[in-house]
Amino acid sequence: MTERHSKATIISMAVLASALATFLHEAVGHGVTAWLRGDVPTELTSNHLSTLHPDKWVEAGGTIVNLFLGAVSIVLSGDRGLSANRRYFLWLFAAFSLLAGSGYFLFSGIIGVGDWRAVIEGWPHPVAIRITMSIIGGGLYFLTVRLLAIAVRPFCPTRSAYNVVGRLPYLAACLFSCAAGALDPLGLKLFFLSTVPAAFGGHSGLLWADSLMPKQCKEQPLTVERAPAWWIAAIVLGLAYILVLGRGIHFAR
Repeated sequence: MTERHSKATIISMAVLASALATFLHEAVGHGVTAWLRGDVPTELTSNHLSTLHPDKWVEAGGTIVNLFLGAVSIVLSGDRGLSANRRYFLWLFAAFSLLAGSGYFLFSGIIGVGDWRAVIEGWPHPVAIRITMSIIGGGLYFLTVRLLAIAVRPFCPTRSAYNVVGRLPYLAACLFSCAAGALDPLGLKLFFLSTVPAAFGGHSGLLWADSLMPKQCKEQPLTVERAPAWWIAAIVLGLAYILVLGRGIHFAR
């Protein structure tokens, strides 16, 4: 069964799902919130959205969008009326969205950098807030991994199959994110402080989600089928994402 999964299709879906999750975080979560708040976006990249004025709601917007859309996607991924390929893509999008969203609380709470560091900046009792945020983030992250493990079970008739449906897209998405992040105009400092930790650390739940999978599957095994349309979309949109969004889009003030 493991060999029946199309690895090329899985890699292509991982590229598209991770790009979509990040774009929605930056452009919709941060960008649209900034517009609604009357702020002025100045630069959009795969790593950040810059605005003229600091705003806590803008900083929080990316995580909120990821958590909301990720929750919707993981519910839809269980729809048995959809094809296996569509269900798997929804699962991947949910994974990259929910892990990024819940991981941000851990990241900002423990290390003290990132969107939620900016959100709590200036609040009283910052140490207590960071500890609380880390605990909540850890619990939310574990719950997220558990939900992902349950949702992906039909694609894993054996534990070894998870290497293809879980760990392979993790590696593909991490390398893709780093390829785009390396071109960010803010330089290598942001690359090592944001891109690499967010990719390899934030999505690391995919490396051990199989340990939380149920022992029994309640439905027939599903297979990610060979689909060249996904390959073409990943090549075209993936390159555009790296070359355009990776370098950044500048807005006139």
